Amino acid sequence: MKRSLINFIKPLVLLMIIAITSIACEKDFVNIESDITGAENFTTNSKMFPFIAYNKKVGPVQTNGLSSYVLGTYNDPNFGLTSAGLVTQIVPNEVDPEFGDNLEVKSVNLYIPYFSTVEGSDDDGNTVYTLDSLFGDASSGYKLSIYKNEYFLRDLDPESDFEETQAYYSNAYTDLNLSAFEGELIYESGTDGFTPSDQYVAIQEVPLDETELEELEDNRAPGLYLDLTNQEFGLNQWKNLLVQADGSTNPNLSSTNNFKNAFRGLIFKVEQIDNNDGNMIFLNINTTSKIDLRYETDLDSTTDERVRNTFSFNFNSNKFNTYETLTSNINLVDGNESTGDNELFLKGFEGSMTIIDLFNGNIVDEDNNTQDAFEYFRAKENQWLINEATLSFYVNLPSENSGSIEPDRVTLYNLNNNAPIIDHFFDSSSNSSDSYNSHLIYSPKLERDENENGVKYKIRLTEHINDILLNDSTNVKLGLFVTSNINYTNTSKIFNTTNDDDINMIPRGSTLAPEGTILHGNTASVPNELKATFEIYYTEPKN
Repeated sequence: MKRSLINFIKPLVLLMIIAITSIACEKDFVNIESDITGAENFTTNSKMFPFIAYNKKVGPVQTNGLSSYVLGTYNDPNFGLTSAGLVTQIVPNEVDPEFGDNLEVKSVNLYIPYFSTVEGSDDDGNTVYTLDSLFGDASSGYKLSIYKNEYFLRDLDPESDFEETQAYYSNAYTDLNLSAFEGELIYESGTDGFTPSDQYVAIQEVPLDETELEELEDNRAPGLYLDLTNQEFGLNQWKNLLVQADGSTNPNLSSTNNFKNAFRGLIFKVEQIDNNDGNMIFLNINTTSKIDLRYETDLDSTTDERVRNTFSFNFNSNKFNTYETLTSNINLVDGNESTGDNELFLKGFEGSMTIIDLFNGNIVDEDNNTQDAFEYFRAKENQWLINEATLSFYVNLPSENSGSIEPDRVTLYNLNNNAPIIDHFFDSSSNSSDSYNSHLIYSPKLERDENENGVKYKIRLTEHINDILLNDSTNVKLGLFVTSNINYTNTSKIFNTTNDDDINMIPRGSTLAPEGTILHGNTASVPNELKATFEIYYTEPKN
């Protein structure tokens, strides 16, 4: 209850802050503009300000409670190969079910859809799809195994007196010794490994009293569709989940909690095959995700006729991703807080972020005097109308390692409150249904050259800077992250950190970002034309 109340209040507080800031900024803008309008002349100009940007390594991250999950292997040519597995509970769609007599399980199939777009129909009238969130080579397989999970996933954290949701982290194979909890094998891919398909899933079975397969009418969008009947955990064990030896309903189906304790879920384990790069895909674990058990029972006690039905388990319970770095091309470490770093590494998952300390350094003023940059800026409170403030970062990737593998979006967070800077919320281009084309004013897509190689990222922080100048807001440190979804503003905890640590959260859009990039910093050794810049555009009256 306590956590629910906090979750309800936090967005309200944030909206109040934004509203108050907006009113205050507008009022001060009007005052300044009135002064400018009354003057005979005014000038519009810009000024570069110093800042320090340095790397911060991100350790294992919280991966439960996400909006989607990833599965597979992805080889970033700059950072190396990462695998992503999944641990999930399953729960019955129905509790206290009633089955007929002489139950026999005929098939068990798992289905989890991918994210896909309908493109039309083929000549046979079948729906044609494209996959929306696939990274790497779809034809490059990896080994996929599914084990019965023997580790119980708690809903609530006992260290919070069971008031907060239990956090699960990407390093479960080391932190929880997850390998020791891999039970019976439920599925294993073939020798060529598993590869995703963009074809619709055709649901087939042999009808009662027939011998040939027929296609059912409930065809589904492309997804992970697996036959779970041919491994050491076989049909009889699936049957035992439904009924006891005497044919009565298994008492573990009397409630979801009883079932989760008896059958603790599944471990999706991903392993590299030979030297394959593999591929990684986002799983859309929603209400259509399920495990279907097709079973037959007697129609009644007076006839030999049988009837076929389906009992389903869903994934609407605890689940989390596991990440493992299989190869590493760059040794990610914490950077230099005093001077900044020449190269800035942005990598999702268990990766790296950039910490930005604005106004850190000296500036030469209009009288050619050197003074503290922040004090100089604050002195402009009644003199400048801020038109725009931007941070620009130039890409530092070799041409053979750039192009389509470069992430299109980065995002900037206030590290004091672990939320995006206020410009994110002021952006009129936000689009809740299309994150790829959302918040393009605040954070435009990666600027690319004629060969589609990345050139520059730009972030607008105009409102953030106005808040400092006009409302005496604190000049907090900022965090630059790669993101797979700029609309996804929630955060994930970093393993083994507390509220007392300066960096203890990352955006969940970064938690789920397979791609990474390398940027030039703004140190003295970086060529001037490639230095990261912090520029403020302003208007002021002439004296």
